[in-house]
Amino acid sequence: MTRHRNDDGFLAFFRQYAQTWVHTVSTAALTAFGLLTFVNRLFAVVAIAAYVLPPVVQYVRRPTGEAAEIDDADETSEPAEPTAERQTEASVESGGADEEGTEAVTGDDADGDGEAGSDTGNTAADDDDEADSDDADGGDGTEPAWTAATVPTDGTLLDAAITADGAYAVGEGGVVVARDSDGDEWDALLSDGPGAGSNDLRGVDGVDGGGVWVAGDGGAVGRIDPDTGRHTDHSAPDGDTSAISGVAATDDGGAETVLLTDGSGRVRRGRYRDGELSWADPTKPGSGSSIAGVELDEDVGHVCDTGGGAFRTSDAGRTFESLGFEADGTAADVTSREAGDVRTVLVATDDGAVHRYDGSAWTPASVAEGPLLAVAAGDSGDVAAGEAATYERFDSSAWSRAELPAVESIRGVAVRGSGAVAVGDGGAVVERTA
Repeated sequence: MTRHRNDDGFLAFFRQYAQTWVHTVSTAALTAFGLLTFVNRLFAVVAIAAYVLPPVVQYVRRPTGEAAEIDDADETSEPAEPTAERQTEASVESGGADEEGTEAVTGDDADGDGEAGSDTGNTAADDDDEADSDDADGGDGTEPAWTAATVPTDGTLLDAAITADGAYAVGEGGVVVARDSDGDEWDALLSDGPGAGSNDLRGVDGVDGGGVWVAGDGGAVGRIDPDTGRHTDHSAPDGDTSAISGVAATDDGGAETVLLTDGSGRVRRGRYRDGELSWADPTKPGSGSSIAGVELDEDVGHVCDTGGGAFRTSDAGRTFESLGFEADGTAADVTSREAGDVRTVLVATDDGAVHRYDGSAWTPASVAEGPLLAVAAGDSGDVAAGEAATYERFDSSAWSRAELPAVESIRGVAVRGSGAVAVGDGGAVVERTA
C-alpha cells in the first residue's frame, strides 16, 4: 500500500533535508566552528548560522503544493539469474566495408572529414535503399531538418524522451524541461528534481496517456503528470539511495511498469496504479557491471552494461536472458524497434560503432570516429549521438552524419515517428521535425 502525506510542512521537509549532502556539510561546519568557541565565543554564532540557515533557505525556495509519498513495497521477487548462458561469437571488425557480416558504413561523412564511406551490396540493393530513404524523408530525397530550441536552462541535459503528450529532457541539478506535443516552446517543470533534492537526473521515460518518470543520483525518482505538470516524489525506492543510471516505463493494462537501473548492475522493477507504487527486489541480468542503457516496450525490454553484456526481458523486467553480445568498445546505450515478427536491437559503443542484432547474430557498423553516447530507434529510422554530432539511418540506408546547429556534446536522444530530440551540454536541445 501507499500512504500519502502532505509534504508542505517544515518537519516533513527537514526529514528529507537530513538525508542530503547539504545537511552533512552543515553538521560538519557546526562541529568545526563549535570547537573554535574555545578561541572566541563569537564562533558559536557562526556555528549556529552554518547549521540553521541552509535548511531555512531551501525550505523557503522549495516548490510548494507537491505531494510526496511513502511507499510500502507489496511486490517482491527473488533476484533472477540470467536465463540463458552468454554465447560467444566471432569478433567482427567494424571498420572494413568489404568484410562479410559487417554493415555498410555511412556514405556521408561519418568521421566528419567530408569523405564518403564505402557501401557494400549490389547496385539494385543500393537503389532500394535510396528509395526507402526517400520515402522516409518525404519522397524528395531531402532529409528532415534539425533546428535548435530555446530552453530555460544552460545546465547539461543528460537524457530525453518523447511521448504522445510532448517531449521531455532532464539533467544536472534535477532540472526537467518539457514541450507540449502541439507547441514549440520549452518550459521548466522542475528546477531541483523530485523532493527538491537537486540531484542530477540521468534518465527520463514516459507512458502514453500516463505519467513521465525521471530518475538519477541519490536514488531520486519522480513521476510527472503531463496534464498538470505537477510531480510526485518516489525517491529512495525501498529505502535505497543508490545512484540510478536509467529509467524505462511502459503501459501495463491501466497500470505503469517502471524499470530502474544502477551502477551495480541491478534492475529494480516497480508497478504504479491509481497513485500506489510498489517495488520488487532488484535483479542482476549480468555480472554486476554498471547498466549503461535500458528500454522497455510493453513486456519486451533490453539492457546493456559496461561489462560487455546485452540482455532481453520478455516479462517486463522480472527475468533476463543474454543476447550473446560482444564488442571491442564499451556499451553506452541500447534501443530496439519491431518490424513484423522481427525485433531489431541496437547497441551503441564508445568506439563509435552501432551493433545491430536481428534475432540470430550481431552485425557492427562503424558510425563515428569518436565515442557514441546514446542511440534511439523509430519507425522511420534510427539516431545515434556523440560528441557535438548526431548520426541518422533511414530504413535500410547507411548511417550518415546529420547537419546540426552549433552545439556542444550530445548526450541523449529520443525518436518518435519521423521526429527526434537530441540534448546535451550547455542546455543544448536540437529537434528534427517531420
